[in-house]
Amino acid sequence: MPAATAILEIRRTTEITVEPEGIWALLEADRLEPLLDEGWPEERHLLGECVMLEGARAVGFGRVIWDAHTDDLPRVIDLAFSPDFRQPFFIETLEQELIAEYAADAEGGEVVRGHDGRLIDITRAAAGEGRHMAALGQRRPRA
Repeated sequence: MPAATAILEIRRTTEITVEPEGIWALLEADRLEPLLDEGWPEERHLLGECVMLEGARAVGFGRVIWDAHTDDLPRVIDLAFSPDFRQPFFIETLEQELIAEYAADAEGGEVVRGHDGRLIDITRAAAGEGRHMAALGQRRPRA
């Protein structure tokens, strides 16, 4: 387990204004799955993106995308962790936060493909998030 030098936090990339230190190196060298050179199709939607920080340093990263032009489900991609943080607890925690961010709108449906290919039903999370946002007047409630 990593030494406790700084508090760990997970932040949505839309919430930060300064690019975290080491994020590109992390994506370049420490992905859980190798990068498939699939490019970024025009119809691909970025539906969630989070970074795990130890102080100002990125130690984890991931995205939820949906290729609207295919029949595929929204999916977690680009999970990357520095070696000290490549543990099930950190991986699952970051994936859960990505899915929670996606559930706020659930544009591509209420099933997400996890980083390891498993199907994750987010129906309850999406409904709960939808009710919460509707109460704030930020979205219509689901039927």
